[in-house]
Amino acid sequence: MATSIPPNGKSPELSAALNADVAKGAVVHTFDPNSSPAEKGAAAGKAKSQLQSVTAQQGSNSRPKQPPELAVDPGTRPPPPTITIQDADVEKPVEQVAPPNVDEQPVPGKFPDAPAPAIPDWFRVGWRAVSGIDQPAPEGVERDKTILEAWLSEMYYGEWYHNAAIIFFAVAASHFMTLFHLGWGWLFLLLISCSAYYSMSMERVRRRSRDDIQRELVKSRLINEHETADWINNFLDRFWLIYEPVLSETVVSSVDQILSTNTPAFLDSIRMTTFTLGNKAPRIERVRTYPRTDDDIVTMDWGLSFTPSDITDITPIEAKKRVNPKIVLSIRIGKGLAGTNIPILLEDINFSGNMMIRLKLMTNFPHVQVVDISFTEKPVFDYVLKPIGGETFGFDIANVPGLSSFIRNMVHSILGPMMYAPNAFTLNLEQMLSGAPLDSSIGVLQVTLRSARGIKATKIGGGTPDPYVSLSISQRAELARTKHKDSTTNPTWNETKFLLVNSLSEILTFSIMDHNDHRADSELGAASQDLSSLADDALQEGIEAKILKDGKDRGLLRFDLSFYPVLKPAKLADGTEEPLPETKVGIVRLTLHQSKDLDFTKSMSGDLNPFAKVMLGGATSPIHFTKRVKHTNNPVWESSTEFLCMDKQSSVITVNVVDDREFLKDPVIGYLSIKLEDLIEAKKVAGRDWWPLSGCKTGRLRMSAEWKPLNMSGSIQGADQYVPPIGIVRLWVQKAVDVKNVEAALGGKSDPYVRVQVNNITTARTEVLNNNLNPEWDQILYIPVHSLRETLLLEVMDYQHLTRDRSLGSVELHVDTLAKEASDIRYPYVSTGKRTVADPLQLDKNDALKGTLHYVAEFVPSLNMKGITFKTETGELSGARIAGEDVSEESSSAESGQDEIIPSSTTIKSEPPTGHTKNVSSIASVNTVVSNASEGAPSNHQGKGTDSSEGVTISKADLLTHQHGIIIFDIIGGQLAKKARLEVLLDDGYWPSCSSPKARSSTARWDFVGEGFVKELDFGRIWLRLNENDENEKESIVGELKMDAKEFLQRALDGPTKLTLVDQDERLSSIIDIAAKYVPVEIQLEPRESINNQGVLTVELIDGKGIHGADRSGKSDPFVVFTLNDEKVYKSQTKKKTLTPEWNETFNIQIPSRVAGNLSLEVFDWNQIEQSKSLGTADIKIDDLEPFHGVQRTLQLMHAKHGTKGEIQLRLNFQPEIIARSRKNTSTFSTAGRAMTQLGALPYGGAKGVVTGVGSAGHKVTGLFKRDFAAPEAIDEVQEAPTGQISQAVDSGSAPTPFPTRNEAMSSSASVQPEPGTLKVTVLGAKDLAGAAGGDVKPYVVLKLGDKEHKTKHTSRTASPENESFTFGAGPETTTLSVGVFDHKTLGKDKLLADGDVDIWRHVQPVGTTTSDVWAELRDGQGLIRLRLEFDRGNIMGRGGSMISLDRNGTSNPPSPSRFISLRKRSGEE
Repeated sequence: MATSIPPNGKSPELSAALNADVAKGAVVHTFDPNSSPAEKGAAAGKAKSQLQSVTAQQGSNSRPKQPPELAVDPGTRPPPPTITIQDADVEKPVEQVAPPNVDEQPVPGKFPDAPAPAIPDWFRVGWRAVSGIDQPAPEGVERDKTILEAWLSEMYYGEWYHNAAIIFFAVAASHFMTLFHLGWGWLFLLLISCSAYYSMSMERVRRRSRDDIQRELVKSRLINEHETADWINNFLDRFWLIYEPVLSETVVSSVDQILSTNTPAFLDSIRMTTFTLGNKAPRIERVRTYPRTDDDIVTMDWGLSFTPSDITDITPIEAKKRVNPKIVLSIRIGKGLAGTNIPILLEDINFSGNMMIRLKLMTNFPHVQVVDISFTEKPVFDYVLKPIGGETFGFDIANVPGLSSFIRNMVHSILGPMMYAPNAFTLNLEQMLSGAPLDSSIGVLQVTLRSARGIKATKIGGGTPDPYVSLSISQRAELARTKHKDSTTNPTWNETKFLLVNSLSEILTFSIMDHNDHRADSELGAASQDLSSLADDALQEGIEAKILKDGKDRGLLRFDLSFYPVLKPAKLADGTEEPLPETKVGIVRLTLHQSKDLDFTKSMSGDLNPFAKVMLGGATSPIHFTKRVKHTNNPVWESSTEFLCMDKQSSVITVNVVDDREFLKDPVIGYLSIKLEDLIEAKKVAGRDWWPLSGCKTGRLRMSAEWKPLNMSGSIQGADQYVPPIGIVRLWVQKAVDVKNVEAALGGKSDPYVRVQVNNITTARTEVLNNNLNPEWDQILYIPVHSLRETLLLEVMDYQHLTRDRSLGSVELHVDTLAKEASDIRYPYVSTGKRTVADPLQLDKNDALKGTLHYVAEFVPSLNMKGITFKTETGELSGARIAGEDVSEESSSAESGQDEIIPSSTTIKSEPPTGHTKNVSSIASVNTVVSNASEGAPSNHQGKGTDSSEGVTISKADLLTHQHGIIIFDIIGGQLAKKARLEVLLDDGYWPSCSSPKARSSTARWDFVGEGFVKELDFGRIWLRLNENDENEKESIVGELKMDAKEFLQRALDGPTKLTLVDQDERLSSIIDIAAKYVPVEIQLEPRESINNQGVLTVELIDGKGIHGADRSGKSDPFVVFTLNDEKVYKSQTKKKTLTPEWNETFNIQIPSRVAGNLSLEVFDWNQIEQSKSLGTADIKIDDLEPFHGVQRTLQLMHAKHGTKGEIQLRLNFQPEIIARSRKNTSTFSTAGRAMTQLGALPYGGAKGVVTGVGSAGHKVTGLFKRDFAAPEAIDEVQEAPTGQISQAVDSGSAPTPFPTRNEAMSSSASVQPEPGTLKVTVLGAKDLAGAAGGDVKPYVVLKLGDKEHKTKHTSRTASPENESFTFGAGPETTTLSVGVFDHKTLGKDKLLADGDVDIWRHVQPVGTTTSDVWAELRDGQGLIRLRLEFDRGNIMGRGGSMISLDRNGTSNPPSPSRFISLRKRSGEE
């Protein structure tokens, strides 16, 4: 038995152990060892009642009722909590002692505990990978090789060649047999072999032919004939008897809940008391398949029938046991004892029809993406409906003349538009099984209604209208409305509304309504806006839309649109999702699932009709109502709502569970109040979604919330969330030993680097060392910290070129181990000393350890400055309706009979987590009481920081005398030439110190705060740049500005300042608003960290004396090679036949670190045939050079064989300067520029120099930054001179004259701005092309304007392609036409002969000269090309041409840099 342990046959130790297990609640079964298996099973079955089954209850999300306007939670909350409510559903955990680890042999076939390792990228799995069908087509010569190989294989290596070869083989073999006098036996062997091969080949041919013929016949039969489905009908006959009761139970449980919630007020209840579909299964009568469809499409015709009343195909015994479908609906009228039930009977249901099913397949699970179902003809159905009298005395309404056909026609009219051909009912299985609710919002749409002008409408009986605007999406339910303006046809609203958007493929409808006091409002007209345009430009201002009614113009509506998308997590290499950054603004999806054990004592009958209401903060007006469920104490709602939350940390949600009393006052059964943060964190713990109700004896509520962060200005690292720093952590990352090799399967090694993260935000990182399992970085990083509770995550990453980087392990560094509080007001925190650490690296999976990270950490306090705050900009949320403030009259009157309970404090409280674990969030039990002191303080998840209201005050002049400190950037916004993100780089400019989110439109609004540590303010540099691409993509800089750090602070410390950023061509200009604060840090830099440690070394190679003679003549041909850190940086000229060479060459070398730099020279003897021989080496000491003072040195040459022989004379001059480090040109950084976030960090080990000058007349190179860092002219860029261009108007008889420069042309026509239109370009000819003299050139021309490209036909052995025309869409932004002339090659890659650019608006104008012949000089070769430009203003579509995208103002949207390939790179890429 299972309740006690018989002592017979058991040792006292075993009995004691079993009794102890029983005492703990375990179910222990004992059996007689001599019993049979059946008896043992019976004994176990007797105790099955003691076993408990725990099932997770999950309900399906139902579409919530759309409120009239989006509710916004401002984040205000009631006073601190004073009471604690315990969760009755949570049992006290039982402490269990883990069993000791015992090495056991794994069971064969057991599933592994750890997840399966990821399949390497180089594995070929599946037929698609093996065939290479998804690989891109090769280019150039490789493509031609593939075509050639395919042609050769078909022509010379086909089966016909093998069949014919046997004949030649037989003849040749018999000839050699005769030649060597072999006998008849060998000849018979030859004939047998040939006949065997021939018979086998013919058999194979016949078999393949037979299979092909049969396959085609089967396809024809599938199309023209139907197949039977007896096998599946036989299966359904047996399976239906098992599945029908389960199906009926599921239907009743679902439908009964729906009927209960939708019962009319005059009825007491509607219940489905009987439901069965009978014991005869549905049948598939016939199936027809359509094989000639796409590979991923399956189309079939199914003949379906459900005829349980047909007994012709069953036996008499089965007919006696037949059960027909029967549905009984009980309607109760009246209350209590005065009520009665009226049954409605529906039975003998029959159905038959022909259905077409179309399946769209896909590679991902569930492998069926879309299912389309449609009836090819109207189905036939029959039934018996007895609404009165029930089964005994009921009367079938089909006997009423005309009523049956009327019901049948009504059913067809409803189902026809849904699923009668050609209409189809679509099931998107991919979306249904993805887990995301179908009504889940993807973002918030901000609509600002400005005004309307010229509304043409009058009231009935005279008077002007009282207009207001009603907002809806695709003309569905009203989402929001403005206030009405009295008696005006030119109203001005200036109201902002926020709407939740589920898809950008819909239409936003503005219905202009006329307000009437005593009758229904009338519609004056409507305007619409396609939301799909917000995908490209999320902020659109000054939109004007026509108000239309019945196709007539009724006025003009002006409004602004702004879309804030939901942030989506990125997928990591291991399939997990990257954590999203912490935001304070987002969309909350709140779901009320169900309630249990409600307090029935508050109802006289003990029967409740419960529903729930949701309030935000201290507001008394509900934002959401659940459906009303009648006669139950355990309602299931599964009701969801979404609202916009402006401050997650202070938001409080209140839920009241109310009993619906219809005409009486509805009492509150129970309530709860909980902080939004606690509710969101609870979702991360399995089973933690039940919450106790207050104000009642019993009752629980199951509720969950989902947080969807928004990409709003200030939501990520906003100005109002900023906490001043308490200091910096000086992190000396030394090395790592034996790191994990994630590329072992590829035969390589990991490419490790270290990144430092704080709150899942990368704040610093080292360089990448390729193919190294024991990397030595030797780099110093500076990380600002803001609290002792912060934790620095040092993670070693493996750089991936194509995919996301993979983790090699991580360690944690707690700030409270480096610093402690002090009583000094200037420095409230002090360091506890340096920590030299060698921590093992912890892997993400299985908590395994692999490798060791060596580093030294030290805390350096910052000066406690007063007033380190920024003004909070809340313009984007200023117009939002606060939940509960603006309540419509309908909602107020409807709920006037209810008294809302708004608790003064939260009834459910939790303790904030104190630990710091990577990517893991946890919450404390609800039994924990939080002190009022901690609860009353502002929520700060980072812990205690410095108080900006206390501290010291320093004047601006004194502040700028501090050389070391933290610069805090407040990036406000700006007007951008292109949508981009602003990156701030300090000093060396290797990685950005901080990076703002990407702007949603050209009018940027960031409100982003970032930080960076500057080591020496007088020499510090700041580089602001606009990057058009995301962090993990190749850089595309559309604007930049470089300036001194001190000059920047002088402008930005006083408040927001405007800075102009320009691109390299100085064509695009952007203006940004930025402010800054400066917090000094007293730190002693090491010599290698000083600016004097890096700079430009000017080397003058003067001469040499006493060089060793290596030639037979006793002379040498010496040249000198200079090497910096094992990298060659310069090679001198070779002096022939001399031992005293004189070079007099001057060049510059960039020295990243004089302390760690190793500069040397080596003299070689040049040989024409063999390798150059070394004549001696010498080290050049540079760490003792005095800056700006030249010094002449004589270096002795050392040789291992010849000893000390010869000398070299140099002159050295060192200039301190910040050197911009270039990223290594290896496989790691071959894509140039992953913009990771890093604070200024300079590597000092293994730095490379770059030669910047060659020759005796060496020019001065000052590195990346020039002296005048504020002016854009200081960016010393070498630009290519424009090609010469002359043109002549077609109708003009004057000689062609050069056009003025672009500035002159634009200034002369400044009053006439180019309008969008069509530009027709005709290639008239070319001359003097490079390579044309040989006569082998087949030239063709490629024209490129914007993102469109056209190519002429190549000419046959001439040098002048001509007379081909193309059309382009042109506007103010399309200024340059790129021209490339290529030589066509049949087999090889095409060769670029020359290219050039044509400035369009220098030759044609919007008015006046609209057609011109242009001669343009070509670069990279020689020659001229003649074009004719014809501009047609206003006509933006050309027949047979192409069109670039233009916005509503006529300007073009520039192509993405990732898709734009200049003509100059064309030949190399082909």
